[in-house]
Amino acid sequence: MKYFLPLTDPILEMVDISVKLSGLQILDSVSIGVPQGTVTGLIGPNGAGKTTVFNVISGFITADSGYLKVDGKKQKHVQPHHLTKKGIARTLQGVGLFPTMSALENVMIGGSSQVRSGIIAQALAMPWTDVEQNRLRAQSMAVLGELNIADAANRLPGELPYPIQKRVALARALVSDPQVLLLDEPAGGISAADISELADLIRSWVPKRTVLLVEHHMELVMEVCDLIWVLDAGKVIAAGTPDEVRRNPAVLAAYLGEDGAT
Repeated sequence: MKYFLPLTDPILEMVDISVKLSGLQILDSVSIGVPQGTVTGLIGPNGAGKTTVFNVISGFITADSGYLKVDGKKQKHVQPHHLTKKGIARTLQGVGLFPTMSALENVMIGGSSQVRSGIIAQALAMPWTDVEQNRLRAQSMAVLGELNIADAANRLPGELPYPIQKRVALARALVSDPQVLLLDEPAGGISAADISELADLIRSWVPKRTVLLVEHHMELVMEVCDLIWVLDAGKVIAAGTPDEVRRNPAVLAAYLGEDGAT
């Protein structure tokens, strides 16, 4: 069964996306839409294909069939290094920080595509090099400040508690000021208090930003999402508002479980 919901202003769409890897059908004609200015959830058990959806959007995996639309425009070949230029940023499962770089330097990497200065420009001491680097540094510090971790700017990731590392990774995604933010299990490994703060933070971004959220913590998903898509074995098996998904017997049986934590 395919789900076609009446979406208003979808900023991101996957249409009949199929992916087969090593002979296994990972995604099977998946069509999902992300309305602009909302928080949309993507849930399902391990192996359902959620991260593969993110990898297709990010250009790390090329779909065997189907296509992606960003802001109404069909995308031919998405390249990971061009993602921020399309107004999209992504966090990774875990943190994915460079251990020998400071928190500030890790965040600056997220905005590097906005800087014209490269190796040649730096070698020739082009006049815009320092100006742009200083602008990016200030912008990165501002985002760290917004996430209340400015005091971690000059520390290495390994010196920081895991919840702070998660915020640094989030700052790296935010520094490019994306229209669409892909959050891959942002609540993983953090406390209930940190999850509560994360929920407030996510809701504060809309409607300026659009969020697509992959998450196993059902309380967070149900609290922050306007729309939820449910995957099982690479297929969309349910979609709707949190209340609609919560009442869906198939979803309750297959994903929420008795404790609501899967």
